[in-house]
This record gives sequence, structure tokens and C-alpha cells, in this order.
Amino acid sequence: MERLLMTLFLILTLNACSQAGNKETAMAGEMPAPSMESEKMADKDEYRYDDQSGEENRDQSAGKPEVQRQIIRTGNLRFQVDHVKQSSTRVEEIVARFGGYVSGMTLTNTSYQISNYFQIRVPAGRFDSLMNALEEEAVFVNSRSMNTQDVTEEYLDIETRLKTKKEVRDRYVDILRNKAKTVEEVLKAEEAIRVLQEEIEAREGRLRYLKDQVGMSTIDLEIYEEVTYQPEPKTFRRTFVGRALTGLQNGWEAMLSFFIILINIWPFLLIGAVLIWQRKRIFRFRKRNP
Repeated sequence: MERLLMTLFLILTLNACSQAGNKETAMAGEMPAPSMESEKMADKDEYRYDDQSGEENRDQSAGKPEVQRQIIRTGNLRFQVDHVKQSSTRVEEIVARFGGYVSGMTLTNTSYQISNYFQIRVPAGRFDSLMNALEEEAVFVNSRSMNTQDVTEEYLDIETRLKTKKEVRDRYVDILRNKAKTVEEVLKAEEAIRVLQEEIEAREGRLRYLKDQVGMSTIDLEIYEEVTYQPEPKTFRRTFVGRALTGLQNGWEAMLSFFIILINIWPFLLIGAVLIWQRKRIFRFRKRNP
């Protein structure tokens, strides 16, 4: 009985193994062998994948925020007006209306022309609008120009160096507070901090200057008015009365100076007076005693 059961178990096991092998063979037969075309397609897919990854990288780089350009803008404007005085007042009003201010002004007057020179600072975003508004005051525009200076590289370089130097300074401060134990170590740390702080302050000053120049544009404006030619006055000549009064004043001062001299030499004057007064007696004495 036991042999019969063992025989049946072996028969069932072999049957199951053979069926499993047939299934694997059938599945292998159903899957086609890779051909040259499929390999080429795979290569194309690989290249396609690489291209897509490159596009994705480009898209990611394009998605990054762009560096804000730091531009310094300056303008020059020169034009003729009807009346310099009235136009100067209107120029100041226009500049104030656009949020700017006049940082310098020079008025000159010649034989044929009156001109006024302005140096104007205005927020960079209103630079063009102010230039156009000022030009409306002109009777005739002689010249108009605009220049830009890109200082982005210098701006970013200063910011990076400032960050690095501040980190180094903070490390030295930490060393000074927590690690320096001898007097020599303390002095070295303090000297390093002093040098770094001076460099930081210098670069911060330069950065503030660049920010001011970028934030506020500069306009050099000259307005002028043509006038009828008038010769310049000749060299000033004093009148007779004026010259006479000056002579009297000079004479009085000379007389005062003379009296002061006499006061200073009074001992010599006294001796001279005594000699003159006694000269007859001295002469007689010499005559009696040759």
C-alpha cells in the first residue's frame, strides 16, 4: 500500500514539472527574437531620450530666474527757450512732478546769450518720460543723447566678495570669542577682523554708490536764450572825486605813519635838539682851547 502511494506521488510530480516546462517553452516561442530593426529602434529611443533630457535641462535652466541687469543711464539735453528765467522755474516744477530733484544749477550771461545749466537726478523708471517732458519746453532742440553703462558684473562680484568676507570675518570673531587663549592669538584675530572690516566697508560703499547710480538716473540739461548783442562793459575807471578822496585818505595815513616814526625815534631827536641848543657854547669852548 505504501509503495502504491509513493508511485502515485512520483507520477503526479513528474506530470506537473512537464506541464510547467511546456508553458515556459510556449511563452518563449511567442516572444519574437530581437531583430536589427528593433535594435535600431532601441538606439533611436536612446538618442530620443537623451535629446528629451537635454530639452528638459534647457527648460529647467530657462525656468531659473534671470539675473537682474544693473544699468546706469545718463542723458544730455540742450535746447533753446523763449525766456530762461521762466523756463528755469518750469523745469524745476517738471522735475519735481516726476519724483526727481535738481542737484546743481549754473546761470551764465554773455553778450549774446543767457544760459542755465541743470544737473538732474530722477528715478530710473521715469528717465524717458522726464526727457520727453523737458523737451516740450524747447523752442529748438540742439542736441539730445542717452548713454547706458552695464555694471551687473561688478555689482554681482561685489556682492559675492562681500558675502565671502563677512563669512571669514564671522569665523575670526568666533575664534576670538571661543578659541583664542593667548594674547598673541587675540591680537592676530583682532588685526584680521580689522582688515576684513575695512575691506567690507569699502566694498559696501562702492555697492551703495552703484545702487544710487542705478536707481537714480542723471540728466545734464542746458537751456539758453538768444539776446540782442551788447558789448561787455569796459574796465572800471574811478572818477576824479573818488580818486581825490583816495588821495586824502592816503595822505592822512602817511601823516599818521610819520608821527609814529617820530615817536619811535624821540631819544635821538632829543639828543639832536640838545646839541643844536648848545652848539654856540661848544664852538666857543673849542676856540678858547685849541
